[in-house]
Amino acid sequence: MSLARALVAAAVLVGCIASPAAAQPVPAKVPPTGVRVCLGLTKEGWPTPQACADAGPLALVPKQDGRQGAGPLAYEPVPGQPRTACVRDRVSGLVWEGKRDNGRPADAVAYVAQVNASRLCGYADWRLPSVAELHGLVDLGKERVPEVRPDRPLAEQSVIDARWFPNTVPAIYLTSDMRDPTSPWCVNFANGFVYDCDPDMSREPPLFVRLVRGPEAPKAGRWRELPDERGVAGGAVEDRHTGLVWRRCEEPQTWNGKRCTWSAKRYDYVQALQRASEQAGWRLPTIKEIDSLAQREADRFELPPADFPAQGKEGLRAGQWSSTVCNSSPETSTARASISAWVLSREGSIYCEARIMHLGVRLVRE
Repeated sequence: MSLARALVAAAVLVGCIASPAAAQPVPAKVPPTGVRVCLGLTKEGWPTPQACADAGPLALVPKQDGRQGAGPLAYEPVPGQPRTACVRDRVSGLVWEGKRDNGRPADAVAYVAQVNASRLCGYADWRLPSVAELHGLVDLGKERVPEVRPDRPLAEQSVIDARWFPNTVPAIYLTSDMRDPTSPWCVNFANGFVYDCDPDMSREPPLFVRLVRGPEAPKAGRWRELPDERGVAGGAVEDRHTGLVWRRCEEPQTWNGKRCTWSAKRYDYVQALQRASEQAGWRLPTIKEIDSLAQREADRFELPPADFPAQGKEGLRAGQWSSTVCNSSPETSTARASISAWVLSREGSIYCEARIMHLGVRLVRE
């Protein structure tokens, strides 16, 4: 049986053993990224990193991820349960498997069934998370270690809050989303990247699993058309799942009531941030926010999803900038400052990209 079919079978199994009275769908807000570095400009206009909270010498570009005041990732215990059993995300409302050790199952689908049969934390609706859900745990403000050290706890070397998830490995974790019929999407907790991986749990590098329960993105009724800032009906689209509101068209297009006019433009990173700062009430999304708009299915990646209100024209596929700074280094005596940002590629992967690349821009507001 292929992994894709096995995941479907697991979902059916969960439905069979879960409580008969299913709870009403609940919105799941997008967690913060935890990033604390922003992009600023020197007097000469050179892009340079600076702590978002510092009153430093640089002119920080407004509306960046680290300046939104979202705060750190936030968790809380599930009443009566230790952190090694389950933990609740206070922002998204999702409940995560805590992990009692750093072990990994030999078979992901069998593991889902096993955890549900044991009614971990009193629940029988545990499942593999989507990319957006699992990547929501990643703390992008945490320093990424170049090499794992055996003398330090593994969770401290993972891009996750080690206080709440002490049994985490800086390694690759499986999601329920498929890149193609044989390859799932995975999240790397050593660096925060998202890419497709080998589903064989017995091969190297090892593949780990962390289960989740809680509200999933609805199959229907997710989108609501709203007037935009010009009063044009349908120029903005609300995501009822996350609570975010998106501009219907990629920048710098506008909605005329029937279609997106003109053509989408490609911006370098500084241009993308500046374009967003010029649009009253709108901003460049964080990497977790833009990823919440993605749809991943076997041999198909859509941004926005296929059921997102039509834009009236077929746009050119392009990676999308986020307002989340990735790598940065200050100026030295021998080199100028450098900075890169997190992007969502046109194929669905998440990685760091140099600021000089030209990518798409889609704006968001709360």
